Amino acid sequence: MIKILRKKISILFAGLLAAIWIIILVMFNWVNYNDGLQRLRYDVNNEIREGGWLTFLSSGGKDEAFDLDGLEYCIFRKYPNGSVSVVANHFPSVSEAKLIKYAQTYEHKWNLANKFSRITSISKHRKRFGNILILLNTQTVLESMAPVLYASFAAAIAGIFVLIVITKKLSGWLVRPVEESMQSEKDFISNASHELKTPLAVVRANIELLEDEIGENKRLQYIDTETKRLISLVNQMLELVRLDAKHTKYAMQSFRVDESLLNVIYPMESVAFEKKVKMDIDVQEEIYLVGNEEQVQSLMAILLDNAISYTPKGGEIAIHAGIHAHKFYLIVANTGEPIPPQQCEKLFERFYRQDMARESTSDHLGLGLSIAEGIVKRHHGRIHVESEGGKNTFYVTLPVMKKL
Repeated sequence: MIKILRKKISILFAGLLAAIWIIILVMFNWVNYNDGLQRLRYDVNNEIREGGWLTFLSSGGKDEAFDLDGLEYCIFRKYPNGSVSVVANHFPSVSEAKLIKYAQTYEHKWNLANKFSRITSISKHRKRFGNILILLNTQTVLESMAPVLYASFAAAIAGIFVLIVITKKLSGWLVRPVEESMQSEKDFISNASHELKTPLAVVRANIELLEDEIGENKRLQYIDTETKRLISLVNQMLELVRLDAKHTKYAMQSFRVDESLLNVIYPMESVAFEKKVKMDIDVQEEIYLVGNEEQVQSLMAILLDNAISYTPKGGEIAIHAGIHAHKFYLIVANTGEPIPPQQCEKLFERFYRQDMARESTSDHLGLGLSIAEGIVKRHHGRIHVESEGGKNTFYVTLPVMKKL
């Protein structure tokens, strides 16, 4: 849970800060680009004004008074009837027809600075000259900005990397109080569970002694049943604490997983038989898995016990286990009341039970599937449940490693 919380916080902060950083860089380059366009228009306008507009128009900008070498531009004249003609074209890479089309398309918007990334304009209106439009190629502006653009790109990459590192540290700092609180709760549960085991064992021992002295007694049976439930709850809580603990090491070894599963399944067939539940067992023979054999058996026992508990009289349970494409698959399906889609993920939450209406009578404490999920995660696998076709199916996938 802590890892998921840290990951979500990191993604949220990194995404927001990266977006802000990129927007700042884009705005910075956009402002620089527009400043470059303004400087280009200003310089050309000054050059024309110093040499004289009449000379510039009559010579098409080729007079020696104008130092516009290396700059691509085109001079237009717009007539009262709305037509546009080219006075001089120094755009070797763009045809006159296309330039006229630009002018005609935006004849009421002479300033095209925000319309074309590679063209900007200077407009002039005087009775003596009429409506004059000069289109300027902004390639020189873009070329002058190239170092800044490259630097901005490098800054964006470096900034995002730094932000990821910072957000990871920040997320750790933010969730530390939650992590410490959860660790305190785990420590409390572990300590309390250990402390409860001894008195519960003493209670059970005294129940057995009393039964030997006074014989069978209904009230003693009630006490014994509830004591067993408490012992089961304590053991499950201890198992959850062990699964959550990062420092807990489990012995991993290669073992015959088919034999281990059948050792759990066969003893529970009698329970299913008494409930008149049919079991279909399909376990691939001679398959090996690297992991903790005891935990894998606990996983099988939890899933099968859950299936038997929630399968109605006369229902069916299907168990499939095998290896395919270097993965171990365990599938336990049972007929019964379908699980609503919104509850499928919640089933693996601690103390969550689907049959809340039968909460007081159910033997399930809502920890079994949480333990199953913890075991699967310890083995770097995946577990999920699907409900369709009148069946509730639990799917477990574990990676298969070479034999040790």
